[in-house]
This record gives sequence, C-alpha cells and structure tokens, in this order.
Amino acid sequence: MFFRYYLHTFSEFFLHLRQISNNIYLMKKIAALLIACIACIALHAEERHITFGELPKESKMFILTHFKDSTFSKIYIERRASLTQYEVVLTSGLKLQFDRTGVCTEISHKKGEVPNNVIPPKILSAVKAHFPKSRIQKFEHNDRMYEVDLDNGVTITFNSSFRIVDIDK
Repeated sequence: MFFRYYLHTFSEFFLHLRQISNNIYLMKKIAALLIACIACIALHAEERHITFGELPKESKMFILTHFKDSTFSKIYIERRASLTQYEVVLTSGLKLQFDRTGVCTEISHKKGEVPNNVIPPKILSAVKAHFPKSRIQKFEHNDRMYEVDLDNGVTITFNSSFRIVDIDK
C-alpha cells in the first residue's frame, strides 16, 4: 500500500512534469511565431505613387522654389513601420527625397550634378576649394551632419557648423 501510494505520486509528478514540458514547448512556438509576425510587420514597406498635391507643403514649396520649370517622372510615398518618406524623380534624372514633414533630406543625380542653388554656400565653397574640378552628384543631410558625394568617388562629411569632419576617398 505504501509502495502503491508513492508509485502513484511519482507517476502523477512525472505526468505533471511532462505537461509542463509540453506547455513550455508550446509557449516557445507561440513566442517564435509572434516574433516572426512582428518582424514581418516591421519590415513591410508600402510604396505607392502619389500626385504633386499630396506632398507635404514644405516639399511643394522647396520644389517650386528650386525646380519650378522641371517636370516629374514619378512621385511616390514610402511607408515602413517607423519611417515615412517621399521621393520625387524629375525627368532630368534628379532625385529628391523628403522626410515625413516635407524637409528635403537628399538630392542626387547619377549622371549629372546637383544644382548649386540647393547646397549651402559654405559647403559649396569648401568642395570647390578642395576639389575644384569635381561635380556634386549627391547631397544628403540630417540634424547633425551633411554629406556630399562627388563624381570622382570622394565623399565629404560636414558637421552642422559646415566644417569638414571626414574626407573618404
């Protein structure tokens, strides 16, 4: 009787242990599935064509100020989990990128050059002083820095005070 009681208790113990093990396995599967779903949502990007009128006001003002005689090849909005940006491609091949508020963050031209009137004068004069024969093919900026790519493969990085902090050849 004593032996039967402990045998029954041990068997219940191992049965519970097995159920706990199965539950842990199931919880691991659910956690992996949730992580995969979150990753898919985060990586999902929506890109759709829009009209000029759908751009933020600041973007429209920038384009009308600097490129009023240009025609558009395409205009679209790209949305990712935490990022919204607008891209405008002109028929000349010039590409403009704007953040969600309409601030121009990047201007590039693969075959031509970025117009001088959209580049801060201090950056333009520094580029001309160091590389007088080079053309600027890409101009990019954020709150902390400016970056200029030249047609000779050189990338120049400026701080927010327009001082050169790096020249990458």
